[in-house]
Amino acid sequence: MLLDRVYQGDDAAFGTLYRRVSPMARRAAHNIVRDSHAADDLVQETFYLVLRAVRSGRGPRDSFAGYVLATVKHLAYRYCKTESRTVANDDPDMWERHTDVVLPAVQTERVTAAWASLPPRWRSILWLVEVDRYSPAELAPGLSLTPNAVSSLASRARQALRTAYLATD
Repeated sequence: MLLDRVYQGDDAAFGTLYRRVSPMARRAAHNIVRDSHAADDLVQETFYLVLRAVRSGRGPRDSFAGYVLATVKHLAYRYCKTESRTVANDDPDMWERHTDVVLPAVQTERVTAAWASLPPRWRSILWLVEVDRYSPAELAPGLSLTPNAVSSLASRARQALRTAYLATD
């Protein structure tokens, strides 16, 4: 089986699987993002992530195509979510209007104090989940946790930040 050969380090077997599955992955990505260049980038990222997972002993065990499709769809939906938050605007006046919106110094100090009061692990998980927008499933392997445990950790960190912020009155 090709997948077994890939787990044994056979790059040619991975190339064969890539040639077989990449057209299907490209169609799935394009159906979601509707941009052929973005779809190509997502397929490349998908195969990179799958190869990295396989080389670290994780990744697909039964259905290589199913694993690749699930990964490319996840990346495509995340891409769309990120793109929907991006607003293109040529109006320089719009930038001027929004650069004046600054938190009052007292509120900034409260946020900073609340953030600094958190343990490094909680600050790290909040940054990864809320700012970098990683999903718990993406973070779980690197943290040696289950996705549910990552969600729980992030939830506790959010609550601790909220409590610390409110306590700084």
